[in-house]
Amino acid sequence: MLLCDPPQGHAHAAKACRELAAAGGDIGRIPGRAGAMCPMLYAPVTASAYGAWDGRRVDYTHAFSNSCVMGAETGAVFDLSG
Repeated sequence: MLLCDPPQGHAHAAKACRELAAAGGDIGRIPGRAGAMCPMLYAPVTASAYGAWDGRRVDYTHAFSNSCVMGAETGAVFDLSG
C-alpha cells in the first residue's frame, strides 16, 4: 500500500509519491530511468495499482518483459525492496 499524504506504507514512499506527483498521478507518465540497462530476458511480470489520486480513481495494469524493465519504466512505485 502506498499513501502519499504523508508518504507512508511503502519502502520508497517519498520517492514514489514525488514521481507520481510529477506525473499527475498517472503511473504510465512516469519518465523512464535514464541509462537503465536491462537484460533481454523474457520473464514477464504484471504490475497493477488501484486507488485514488487527487480525488479521481486510478486503475493501472501493465505487463512488462521482466522486473528490470518494470522498474526502469515505473520508477519507485513498484519498488518494494527495503
